[in-house]
Amino acid sequence: MFPNISPTQQQSKEERKLCKLYQSLDDSQRDTLLIFAEFLNEKLAAFGIIKEAEAVLQRPVLIEKTENESVVKGIKRLKSSYFMIEDENLLHEVSALMSEHIMKGVSAEDIILRIEAVFKKFYQQYKDEFTKEETLDKT
Repeated sequence: MFPNISPTQQQSKEERKLCKLYQSLDDSQRDTLLIFAEFLNEKLAAFGIIKEAEAVLQRPVLIEKTENESVVKGIKRLKSSYFMIEDENLLHEVSALMSEHIMKGVSAEDIILRIEAVFKKFYQQYKDEFTKEETLDKT
């Protein structure tokens, strides 16, 4: 963290000065300085003076289905393929489908196809949200 940076490390004159000033402050003053620095950084970024890291749309890395794949292995494969989708988004629908397989005897092949559709649906929602945020950022 910043307080542990030695002023003698390879830094510019301004960085060494800022480091010395920071180390001379008490905890409350340090917090205030950090809040101001974050505020300043956000304002400069808003005016395009500082470029923030651009978000990148993640694309699925589709993994081939194996022969006689179990539902559990299918879920693991799809979670690896659609790594960008949050687990809590999928939990309810995938659990319901897994229950159909176990309790009602629906075939693994049919359930896996339906789970694939769930992953595709949530990926589409992810893409739509990404596009929406990207559009808002540009305005």
